[in-house]
Amino acid sequence: MRISTIALANLKRRKGKALFLTAGISIGIGTAVALLSLSNSIREEIGSQLDRFGANIVVVPQSNNLALDYGGVAVSSVSFDVKQLKNQDAVDLHDIPYRDRLSVVSPKLLGAVKVEDTEALLAGVNFDDELKLKRWWQITGRRPVAEDEILVGYEVARVLGLIEPVAMAEMTSHSSHGSHGGGQFKISRERLQIAGRQHRVTGALAATSGPEDRMIFASLAHVQQLLQKSDQLSLIEVSALCKDCPVEDIVHQISDRLPHAKVSAIQQSVRAREHTIERLTRFSAVVSIVVLGIGALMIFTTMMGAVVERTKEIGVLRAIGFRKAHIIRGLMIEVSLISAAGGIIGWGAGMLAGWFALPYFAETEISFEIQPLLAVGAIAAGLVIGIVSSFYPIIRASRLDPSEAVRYV
Repeated sequence: MRISTIALANLKRRKGKALFLTAGISIGIGTAVALLSLSNSIREEIGSQLDRFGANIVVVPQSNNLALDYGGVAVSSVSFDVKQLKNQDAVDLHDIPYRDRLSVVSPKLLGAVKVEDTEALLAGVNFDDELKLKRWWQITGRRPVAEDEILVGYEVARVLGLIEPVAMAEMTSHSSHGSHGGGQFKISRERLQIAGRQHRVTGALAATSGPEDRMIFASLAHVQQLLQKSDQLSLIEVSALCKDCPVEDIVHQISDRLPHAKVSAIQQSVRAREHTIERLTRFSAVVSIVVLGIGALMIFTTMMGAVVERTKEIGVLRAIGFRKAHIIRGLMIEVSLISAAGGIIGWGAGMLAGWFALPYFAETEISFEIQPLLAVGAIAAGLVIGIVSSFYPIIRASRLDPSEAVRYV
């Protein structure tokens, strides 16, 4: 009689036990597969959302600085051979090989201007790009649309008397459509003279504790005209999708495309995004290991009980001439078949659970991919867990003395 035939007969005779073990492995493998597949998809979304939340690359004009020292006295450094950024440079960024990874390209022109009786920093921006880049901005009022409309930072608006506090009950009525929540104030004056020209204040930023609080924003073309710097830029902020490639590669490609510019990655921003994604991956891995460990413990306990239950059967087989190797091989065949079935069922159940659960964890529409390698890994994990968990019970079963059978005859 063949060992495989005996193993299959035992599985048929003990269908309940076999189904219980298969279910245990399936639950463990399915949970791990669902977590891993969900974490991969959610990691893609988190990476994309983080990459769109602010700039991680800054492009500024190239220049050389010379620090001067005269008679032991340090003199302010002097900049020379200063290059100039143009409007076309922002367009040329979309010609790099990794152009599909550029989420937002936001060119800017900065300059000091006379605002009534004070000096202020005026920033020319493309508001469509800037608002995508600065998603944390909260605007009371609305974004500028016309050429003579401006958006004012909180500190500038407060100093110039453009805003005044409002009660909580009034906040909703003073925030028009398109604002990002607004602040606890309203616009009290809508006209402001900048560089001798009247402008309409359409919105004011809530306090950000950043440089935006001390700036006035207008359209890029209008600021270039006011500052008499036609076609010139001060810097270009870039939000790059860096989940799957080093940000240094994008920096290198931009530098090659714009040799007259200095390109720098904001390492703090890049590292924070990488650490967030790494923590999510580690969390999923730890939870998967814990679930698989519980499944392995359940298999171990069940197999130990099965050995005790099958003492008579194993003793009789040993008494009629079956060797230890035969006993081990027969039990290994049973465990391998159960483990492989559990791995396959667990993979299918895990992928299905992940597909149904994904909409509850993702805000945007992201793809859920079937990964063949994950299927192979699930089956392999099921076999490893089943065999390792059953190793000691199987060895113990093979060492049963044939005389043990006499007690059950």
